Amino acid sequence: MNKTVNFIARTAILLALAVLFQSLRLFIPIPAAVDQYVVGSLVNLCLVIAALMVGIQGGLIVAIFTPVIAFLQNVLANPVMVPFVALGNATIVIVVALLYKKNKYLSIILGAVAKFLVLYITVVRIAIPVLLGNMPPQMKELMSLRFSWPQLVTALIGGWLAVIVGPLLEKALKPVSR
Repeated sequence: MNKTVNFIARTAILLALAVLFQSLRLFIPIPAAVDQYVVGSLVNLCLVIAALMVGIQGGLIVAIFTPVIAFLQNVLANPVMVPFVALGNATIVIVVALLYKKNKYLSIILGAVAKFLVLYITVVRIAIPVLLGNMPPQMKELMSLRFSWPQLVTALIGGWLAVIVGPLLEKALKPVSR
C-alpha cells in the first residue's frame, strides 16, 4: 500500500475513533463522576496510538482536531479552551513519539506528566483566571478541577492501554506475505 494512503487512512481512523470515544457521553448515560475518566482515557489512548502508528504529524492532526470537534459537539463548552486542549494533546503526542522507542514506560509517564503540566499551567493558571474571569466561581472551580490532576490520571490510563493495544495493532496491521 502507498505510504501516503496508509498515513491518511490510519490518521483518519484514529481521529474517527477519538471522536467516537469523546461522543460516548452524548449517547450513553455515563455518570459525571466517571465520564472524564472513561472518555478522557480512551481519547488519550487514541492520541498515544496515533503517536506510535502515524508519528508526530498524524498524531498532531488527531490532537488538534479532537478539541475542535468536541467544541462543535458542545462537549467542550467554551471556544477559549480549544487551543489549550489541543496544546495539551499535542504535548503527549510529541513526547511519546520522541521517546517511546527508547523507553516505552518512561515515555508514557513523561508524556502524561507533560500534558498535565501544560493543561494545568495554561488552563488553570492562565485561561480560567485571565480569559474567563467573569465566569461564576463554582464554574471556575469545576473547570479548574477537570483540568488538573484528572488529566494526569486519564493520560496515564490511556498511555498504559496503548502499551497493551499498540503491539496487537502492529501485529494485526502487518502486511500479509504471499
